[in-house]
Formats: sequence, structure tokens, C-alpha cells
Amino acid sequence: MLSMQLQSATPSLDAATQTWLGTSYIAKWWTHLSDRRGLLSFFIAILIAIHITPTAFAAEDADKLRFFETKVRPLLVAECFACHAGDKAEGGLRLDAAGTLRAGGDSGPAIVPGKPEQSLLVTAIRYEDLEMPPKAPLTASQQEILIKWVRDGAVWPKEIPPTQMEKTGDDKSWWAAQPLAPGTVPVSIGETTSRHPIDRYVDRALRDVGLKRAETAGRRHLIRRLSFDLLGLPPTPEQIKRFVEDPHPNAYGKLIDRMFAEPAYGERMARRWLDLVRFAESDGWRADAFRPQAWRYRQFVADAFNEGMTYDQFVALQLAGDEIAPHDKKALAAVGLLRLGIYEFNQRDAEGQWQNIVDEITDVTADVFMATGLACAKCHDHKFDPIPRSDYFRFRSVFEPLLFVDQKPRHEVSSDKREKVQALLNELAEVEADDIQSLADGAVDRFPLNVQAMFRKPSDQRTTYEHQIAYLVQRQVIDEGITAAKVTKAIGKERNEKRNEILKQLSALNANPYEIAELITVADAAGTIRPTRLPGRSQGTSFQPGAPTILGGQSFSGERESPEKTSGRRTALAAWITSAENPISARVFANRIWQYHFGTGLVDSPNDFGLLGLPPSHPQLLDYLAKSLIDSNWNIQQLQREIVSSETYQQATQHPQHAKALLIDPNNRLHWHRRIQRLDAEQYRDALLVAMGALQMQYGGPSVSGTPARRSIYLQRKRNSTDEMLNALDAPSGLVGTAKRDVTTTAPQALMMMNSPRVVGAAKSFAGNVRNKVSRIEASKRGTAFVKHAVELISGMVADQQTIDLLAPLASSGPEGETDVCHILINSNSFLFIE
Repeated sequence: MLSMQLQSATPSLDAATQTWLGTSYIAKWWTHLSDRRGLLSFFIAILIAIHITPTAFAAEDADKLRFFETKVRPLLVAECFACHAGDKAEGGLRLDAAGTLRAGGDSGPAIVPGKPEQSLLVTAIRYEDLEMPPKAPLTASQQEILIKWVRDGAVWPKEIPPTQMEKTGDDKSWWAAQPLAPGTVPVSIGETTSRHPIDRYVDRALRDVGLKRAETAGRRHLIRRLSFDLLGLPPTPEQIKRFVEDPHPNAYGKLIDRMFAEPAYGERMARRWLDLVRFAESDGWRADAFRPQAWRYRQFVADAFNEGMTYDQFVALQLAGDEIAPHDKKALAAVGLLRLGIYEFNQRDAEGQWQNIVDEITDVTADVFMATGLACAKCHDHKFDPIPRSDYFRFRSVFEPLLFVDQKPRHEVSSDKREKVQALLNELAEVEADDIQSLADGAVDRFPLNVQAMFRKPSDQRTTYEHQIAYLVQRQVIDEGITAAKVTKAIGKERNEKRNEILKQLSALNANPYEIAELITVADAAGTIRPTRLPGRSQGTSFQPGAPTILGGQSFSGERESPEKTSGRRTALAAWITSAENPISARVFANRIWQYHFGTGLVDSPNDFGLLGLPPSHPQLLDYLAKSLIDSNWNIQQLQREIVSSETYQQATQHPQHAKALLIDPNNRLHWHRRIQRLDAEQYRDALLVAMGALQMQYGGPSVSGTPARRSIYLQRKRNSTDEMLNALDAPSGLVGTAKRDVTTTAPQALMMMNSPRVVGAAKSFAGNVRNKVSRIEASKRGTAFVKHAVELISGMVADQQTIDLLAPLASSGPEGETDVCHILINSNSFLFIE
């Protein structure tokens, strides 16, 4: 039982697992666990390694190509092509083609793929020998992009001849741009009796290759699967018993209803969405400053799912909440999506940083809502998909007037306190004198002259672009740059102590002028909107906001009533994304929901529906789901309910014709059985807390630091210092959006599960929780009862006799033996994997 009996998928697995259990048990029993921890770690490492499938090489290559097109090529264009491209080849070096790059110039080959330390390009950008670019070195983040690219093999896309490019650029060749075509739902034939549309699409594809679906899984497997899928948590033994014994013909439907009503549903769905939009609570890069307001966006997402918000409203609020409801805090928190990107503190190149910020917002928006490699058209027409470079800048123009807003709390000071507040403010001005302003002025003077001019220009005279640059200067110099140490140095210790006391009194009166923002949001900047042009150009062709040409090319530009009014560009974009005429967005979201419940989407490249991605395994089924989503007025729960109520979703993991099916469809793309999935990082940690009897089900609120017993979604997520347990199990850092998590197999994972004080402590608490449940059972039967209860609590299954015979003597040996039983169980497949 502990091995999950995967004979059909891996014939030797069950025997291997039983050998592991027997060997580890005997070793522990004979030596009383005094000196065999390393041996047990070794066996557990082998056990875990057997079951985890490595990432497909094809997907990895596609990721490298995407990294090149979105990060490397734009950097080369911006920093290197002026001297090393086309007819210009200073030092005999051209960097605009793979062949000339590898051939190098007068000094030899520029790169050695896979070996950055041996590559002249890398030593040059580090100023270790040659110094490139000669005017000024690249920033640390720019250097890391090129070093990573070389380290990963210096992938460069194969150039497509013009004739081939014309062919691939034909609208008819890109399936994702075509109108939805679900066709007629197939009829049931032969042994297939399901009336469910999803099953009939799946059955038709299986029937075409001579296969059929597996039988329905048992109720214990179903409730555990559904609970982890919809709630991210295991079911309790009491919940399992109630479902298993429920005689109602719609017992499974009632179970679905109950889970949708749980607050944990919103938390689980939020965690999936947060991966996608690169949520983290820090700036990234070296400083990685904490963002204490970021949790409000997470709260919006969880609430949206729990409240049954429709997808069109969900999209609209995240892209244009400030335009739709400018005084609604929920809407302003929602548009925090556009504030989730990384930010480089102390970056004097404010203009370059703002360009990177808007580029990243553009790229993420296209990825999340359209799964379109728009970023690959930033420097040139897309090499594979029918997306010209002009489309990139038309889409980017939507965000041209965007301004970051750090909204401070709005406190009403009562009339009886106003006089005291004003007196304190006057006293503060006297203490600070001009020293704080001088400190700020000196910091502004370190920026380029044109940036200083934009910052010092009167606010009512600025263009939108000048407001954007002024914001970055203000944030660096005033909001984050005037540190306590700098203030003390500027005004002296005695004055600073007095200043701190005044600020303390003002805080008590809700009138501290230095109070940090409570909400990070956006708005359209006031002033004339700067035309969107190609990078580095101030004249020439400008681009009006609009959709990609192949998707209709709709214009998003409206008349701005005045320089102070919002442009409405983002509202227009959101409306287009969820319009019935736009076929790609509904397909993308329906595919994501399918992926959430099956582990893999009908399109296995969820963020790339282009030619670098993979075509759908069931095109008409995908279109059926997308059309159902639109027809339901974008009801997310209705789409999920349809998926999880299908027999395809309820299949068992084992199949009576496994060998035959494996030859025909080795990757199970046709869904002839249920794919076994490993618990993700948050599911693993939260399920441990459940086993320990320690999980605190407090909903919502700010993040917590350390390792408390709150759900993992509420742990602080800093990009450079994530929780070690979550990090070891492939939780994303938030540096980039993650549409599909890696599932890796590493030695540190096995060692953590075996030797980490946290996991050992979890085993002790787990044992204590079980001990309390069986304490009233007579001593002679307590070992067996302990094992039965522990197995059901950790896996949802009934312990078989072999497991009882193996572990009951150990559990009967005392508290240490009970702890070791629990330690074995939390390293077993029946806990780590979901059938």
C-alpha cells in the first residue's frame, strides 16, 4: 500500500519499495536507530528518485530560445549592434548572427558555449581583459543575462529563409488565431456510455487508436485527488469516511459543491495564479527589499476565486482596476498585477530602468492572457510566429501612460487634534531645517542631467514620461534613499533623536508624513502622452495602442478628455481580451484550468500557443471548453466543475491494458489513465502541518515570516531568500512568471526529507498527534492502531496487512519507534504522490 502499488506503470516498483521498507525497518529495529540514519536517507533518496519524471528536453530548448529572444537579443541590439552588426564589425567581430559570433573577431572566438569563464565575451563585459561596451560597463543584471545564456549553451534560433517565413506567417498556419471550432460533440459508441461531453471527445481520440479509458478510481483516491486539486489540502479521515459511506447517487457532486464553498479553494487557486504572474514580496536583485503591501494583491486573487468572480471581471480589474473603479481599494489592489515586476534599487539609469519595467509588463501581459511570444518581436519580426515588430510596440503602447502610485493611508485628523498635529509638523520642519532637503538634492545630482531636469520640472508641466522618470527618482532618493543612517549623519545624533520622537507622536495621531504606503497600485499619468516609438528614437513612426494584427488588430486608443483624465487604453485591452471575437484568450485560460486538474494542459506549452510551442492534443475539446467558458459568461467554477465531474478526470491510475497503451501513447496525451502527480511544495508543507495537527486555517491577511503553522501561501515570498523547504521542492522564486512548475529530482530533496530538523520535528509532532488519537486503546493493540491511524491520516488509505506487519512492532517499541514510523510514512510514495 505504501508504494501506491504502481505495478501497471512500473512493474518492479512495488518490490523495490517493499525492499526499501523492509531494509530500513530491519536496520532501524536492530540498531534502535542509533547509527543508521544515513542508510535510511540513502534508501529514501532512491525511492523518491524512481518516481519523478525529468523535464522534457524539447520544453527546455523552447525555454532557452524564448530567453534568448526576450532577454539576450534585445540586450545585444541595445548595447552591441552599433559597433558589431551588419557592415560594422569593429575588431572583426559581428554579434548579429550565430555563425559570426562563434567565429569571433581579431581576438578569437567570442564565446565557448557552456563555458562562460572561457568566453571572451564574458571577460570583456566583466572588464577583466577587453572592456566592452567601452563607454560604461553593463549593469550586474545585464551581465548575468549574457553569462546565463552562454552557460546554457548560447542557443541561437535557426534563421528561417524568407520563403519559409512567408509560409509560416500565413494566418491559416497558426491554429490559435482561428475562430473557435468545437464541432459537434461526438456520440457515444460501443462500450462507452458516458454522456459527458469531455468524455466523448476523449473517447473518440482513444477509439481512433484502439484504446479506451481506465475504470473509475475508488472513492478514497477520488476524495484525496479532488481535495488536493481544489483545496491544496488532504481530506481528514472523517471527511473520507463520510464520502466513502455516502449512499447518495450524487455523492461526488455534493463533494465538489462542498469544496467550492471552502475558503481554502480560493487560497489554492490563488497559489496557481500567483505562479503565473510572478508574484513575490520583494524587489529582487541584490537589495531584494521587502514589499509590505504586496499581500493585498494576493488577497484580491484569493477573494476573487472564493467570491466566484467571472474571468472577464478578473482580467479587467487586474489590468484596469484604477480606470474602472478609481476609489475602490479592491480594484486598486487588483491592478497591483502591474507592480509585481522586479525593481533595481540605486539604478541611476532611470530611463533605462523604466523602459525595462514597461517592456516586462508588456511581455507578462501577453504571456498570461494570450500565451503569445510577443516578446520575441521586440527587436525584429517574430522568427516563427506571424507577429511583426510593429505589433509589439502597438501592444506596448497600451502601457505608455502608466504611472506607479504608492498610496499612503488617508487619515482624517479630528478637529481637536489638528492644532497639535500642525505644531508637531512645524517642530519637525525646524528640526530638519534644510538638511534633509540638501541630502535629497545631493542624491538627485547623481542622476544624468536630463533625468535631473525631468525631476525638477514643475509637476503640472510634465509629460506622462517625465512623471514616470520623476517617480523613479523620487522612490530612490526620498522614499527609500533617505535612510536612518544618512539622516543621523546629516543632522547629528541629538537632532535625530528629537526628530524620531516627533515622528513617533505624529504616527500616534495618524499624521506621519513619512508613513509608508499601504497600497501599491497604478494610474495613468497626467500630461501629454508620449508617442510610442522604436527604442532610442524621438522622431519618426509612432505606434498607436492595439491588438496583434493576426488577432484582429483592434485599436485601443480613445479620446482623452483632458491631460488629467485616464486614457482608457488598459480598459479597452481588457475588454478585447475577453471579447467573444478573440479566440485565443478563452483557449489559453481553458487550457490553464485543464492543466491545473490534469498536471498537463491540452496544449503542453501553456505560455506559448505559437510555433515554438506544442499543438493541442484534442483541438476540438479545447475549443469546446473555451466556448463553454464564454457561453457561461466566463464562469470559472462552472468550467472547473465540468472538468472534475467528467469520468476522464475520475479515472484510476492503473489500466488493464497498460503495456498496449504505453506503446501507442507513451506520454498519456490521450488520457487513457490518470497521471500520477507529486505533491507540489505548498501541498507537501501544508499536508505535513495537517498530519502534525498544527495547521492554522486563518484566512487572508499580511504575510508571516519564519516557519509558522499558517498555510504556505501566507509565508513571506522574497525572491532571493525563499523558504528552504519550498525552494527545495521547486516553488518558483517569482523572478519570472511560471506557467508550469519544474518537477526535479535532487539529492538535497531526499536529504531534506530525511535529515532536516524541520522534517524530523514534523515526524515527532505527527507521532504525537496520532498517539493522542490511540492513547485509550489497550497496550497490546496500540501499535497496530497507531499504524492504521497514521497511514490513513498521511495517505487517506486503509493500511494493508503487509504494512501493519512491517511497522506495528516498531510503533509498539515506544515514542521513538512511533516517531520513526511517522518519519517513514512522510517519506513514502503514498504521501508524496497523488493517484
